[in-house]
Amino acid sequence: MRTISIINQKGGCGKTTVAINLTAALSELAKRVLLVDLDPQAHATIGLNINYDDSEYTTYDLLKNPRVKLADAVVQVDDDLFLVPSSPVLSAVEHELAGVHGRELKLLSKISRHPEEYDYIIIDSPPNIGLLTFNALMATKEVLIPVDPSYFSLNGLQKLKETLTLLEKETKHRVKVNVLLNNLEKRTAFVRDVVGEVDRLCNAEVLDTTISHSVRFKEAALRGIPIFKMSKVDRLQREFLSLAKEIDSRASVIDTEGIDDWMVRLHGPRRIKEGVLFVLDAPNARSVYLTGEFNNWVRDGIRMEKDENDGIWKVVLDLEPGEYEYRFIVDGVWIKDPSNTDSVLNEFGQENSLLIV
Repeated sequence: MRTISIINQKGGCGKTTVAINLTAALSELAKRVLLVDLDPQAHATIGLNINYDDSEYTTYDLLKNPRVKLADAVVQVDDDLFLVPSSPVLSAVEHELAGVHGRELKLLSKISRHPEEYDYIIIDSPPNIGLLTFNALMATKEVLIPVDPSYFSLNGLQKLKETLTLLEKETKHRVKVNVLLNNLEKRTAFVRDVVGEVDRLCNAEVLDTTISHSVRFKEAALRGIPIFKMSKVDRLQREFLSLAKEIDSRASVIDTEGIDDWMVRLHGPRRIKEGVLFVLDAPNARSVYLTGEFNNWVRDGIRMEKDENDGIWKVVLDLEPGEYEYRFIVDGVWIKDPSNTDSVLNEFGQENSLLIV
């Protein structure tokens, strides 16, 4: 499964149009694709004719409620096209999660625990660099940056690349960058100058495919359909099919050696072939036990074994599907899982980590 965030802090660059039609183009190639609308404007949701008021769960619930799974919020749009809708209430999530541990990893946590396989997950992020965009970036290994022909876009592209460099420096999380020249009218000298400058700035990151300017995209958005549901737009359909094929052929070159251990340290327990793997990074601890609802909170707990090479304590449990609250006992002290962003208050006013299998 490949996860791609579509980002640009500049509005009006056609980000959501690209998100909708790239998702549709991939599904035309018989890929199973999920589009996650992470923009409070909910334009991707509206653009696929989904009424967020009729949706039981949206991306707001996905980020805020630890008991809402990714599958709970998915709406099927077409045979191979699925959507997690957004709504304007999502704009409150940045304030509501302020100070919450692991708030930038909420989306990653939900995606990584989702049992159903998609070929692609595409995330439409808001036109700014804030908590929602950081959730998108941390949940993905690749970004697609649509750039329209303007000098404001060039400036925004430079700032965005600086942000991605800072992200890698601070979190060690590196993403592969793809730059898409979008909304082009190639006949003018000005546009050719901008295209040349983008090529100079980004070089190999610029995709070969470009997307033309057309009022038909606005018509499609008004009707709540991707361009593949319209007639007499063969050129636009060919361009997006070309984009989908180019993206599909550009396998991620991010080094994923050791990714399993990194992922589980980042978002807590995960399912492996043998069961559910729990880990705790506590190299100086003398003993670590796991206890929770799966063993009736036995005080002795389940002994975890330490890997002397990296100081990581591990144990694998065979758990039936369901919800489980749990904690670690480290040298006799009960703590919640520092790598799991999902937690609930217990009867003593303390936090138990929450695992949904």
